[in-house]
Amino acid sequence: MYHSSDKFEFVGFGELAETTIQLLSLNLRTTDQSAGHPATHQDLTGIEQVEQYILQQVRDYLSTVREGFVLSVRSADVQDKNEARYLLDRVVLDWDSLSSELGLADSPIAGAEGTDTPSEIELVHQQLLAFGMTAVALGALPQLPANQITFPHPYSDPPSYADIAPPSTPGEMLVRIEELEEMVWQMVASDLGDLLQKQYGPVRRTYGFFETSAWLARKEAQRFGLKRNGSTELSFF
Repeated sequence: MYHSSDKFEFVGFGELAETTIQLLSLNLRTTDQSAGHPATHQDLTGIEQVEQYILQQVRDYLSTVREGFVLSVRSADVQDKNEARYLLDRVVLDWDSLSSELGLADSPIAGAEGTDTPSEIELVHQQLLAFGMTAVALGALPQLPANQITFPHPYSDPPSYADIAPPSTPGEMLVRIEELEEMVWQMVASDLGDLLQKQYGPVRRTYGFFETSAWLARKEAQRFGLKRNGSTELSFF
């Protein structure tokens, strides 16, 4: 069911994605970064701590995306035994823990006298919405217009993400979600220039995902008539 808050959720993540892209682009364009081990928390400057905070927000969001994926997978969607085995290894978890995290652990039976279930339903809705937004962005990634691509180290001219196929099965979707989670964690813990050299493909796909998410959110904000916060400059909210 459509919720009036859905458009604000979509645009809100778009703004987080756009801020993420701006800080990644800035860091990737800086070629004179010193090599070596990443800074410790005590060594971080004020702006670096803000960057870490933003990337942590992204990691939290991707955790919500994973929960939405888990809640959306149906056995009928999985046709291959190897994929089914992969999903069982990765997705089957402590449902009591997930239920508690979603606020459903002690929820009464729907329709029982004196029960109030909308808040629990809303919590599940948020997970599915986050996953749906991610699926849309991954599907649109190969079609992102060249004039919207800002990845600092493209391999083609004009730049394109056409070679990045969208996931077509639950197993492929989970692989992409896990790659996003891993890359954001690496961006927090590693030197970005070094990470680009060692894992160009995953960094490019991750960058493209956030770039596409931001582009879709801008389009939807215009269609909904919403006024976005801030400008195109890096504002960290």
